[in-house]
Amino acid sequence: MSSFQPGIFDKRFRDQVFLEYLMEDSDKARQTVKALLTLRAQYQDNAVITVAFGPALWRQLDGQVDFEAFSLDGRVPATQADLLVWVQAADRSHAFDVARAAHLTVSQAFRQQLEIDAFVYHDLRDLTGFVDGIGNPVGDKARLAALVPDGQPGAGGSFVLTQKWVHNLAAFEQLPVSEQENVFGRTKADAVEFDEERMPNDSHVGRTDVDRDGVPQKIWRRSVPYGGTLEHGSYFVAFCCEQSRLDYLLRRMFALNDDKVQDRLTQFSTPVNSSYWYAPPEEALAAM
Repeated sequence: MSSFQPGIFDKRFRDQVFLEYLMEDSDKARQTVKALLTLRAQYQDNAVITVAFGPALWRQLDGQVDFEAFSLDGRVPATQADLLVWVQAADRSHAFDVARAAHLTVSQAFRQQLEIDAFVYHDLRDLTGFVDGIGNPVGDKARLAALVPDGQPGAGGSFVLTQKWVHNLAAFEQLPVSEQENVFGRTKADAVEFDEERMPNDSHVGRTDVDRDGVPQKIWRRSVPYGGTLEHGSYFVAFCCEQSRLDYLLRRMFALNDDKVQDRLTQFSTPVNSSYWYAPPEEALAAM
């Protein structure tokens, strides 16, 4: 069995940095990635670094796992990048030090597209005040949802979706709490999911906690808030055993499936940046 990257499930750290890069020098890409992996091994006590690759770069580095660049029929901005570096650290100082060291390393061959300084907000809540990720599977079910199963190309790795969402908190907070709860499909104070009779079809839970052909479409979410007083939102991060599941859930959110119902949460939060990635297992990284 392949060894997944530990940062996928490691929830010890509250300070996080996400760095997205576009490849500028393909001849130096492999050498630069190797240098990043060497750096990664130096920060195991105070930080954990997870790396993932866009489809074009991964085809160049490996070629054994094929997946598609981000696209959602023009409904969501597609800003597919080539390299994702995710730093989780014990505190803000270590997050900065590790992220800067990673940036200096990869800038030899890559140009930064996006940097997100993120943080765990209160008791794992989104900036809307609702607990985030309560639908995550637990234990072995989490690994089944997040990791490519044995016997398939890319086994032990994970397909990843990242999106920067910008919140309109002012508009959302104008709603009474009961209506905010209808937007999410669960209670705000104690994160209790509505039962089937009460669940609005256009709620976020109603659109995303579903089965497909009898198979629960579970994913492993690691989203975190970001921002300051002027712009703020959520950097959505989801790991999955198959890319098609992520696409299916997005299509349900944006009324691109058969029932044409749009997730009401999209009235108050807008995606402005989206990429698909593959996060290889440790064995694939060591073989580079």
